[in-house]
Amino acid sequence: MSFEKIRLRFGRSFRRGDRVVCEGRPGTITGTTFPHVRVRFDGRQISVPCDPCELHVGAAPIATLPTLIPQPS
Repeated sequence: MSFEKIRLRFGRSFRRGDRVVCEGRPGTITGTTFPHVRVRFDGRQISVPCDPCELHVGAAPIATLPTLIPQPS
């Protein structure tokens, strides 16, 4: 299944190379396999199929976000 068919079926738009988070694990989209999006999670060499409804594009886990607000001293 292509990215276009996934967009039509699930209403979600993805591209190869997009950074995503699935179940709290960050990774990179590598392709599609009917009807899943393949994701290579950080620290892994092989991509795995993920449900398109469980992917969050461009998101990062809260624990890894840097603190941007200066703390009062």
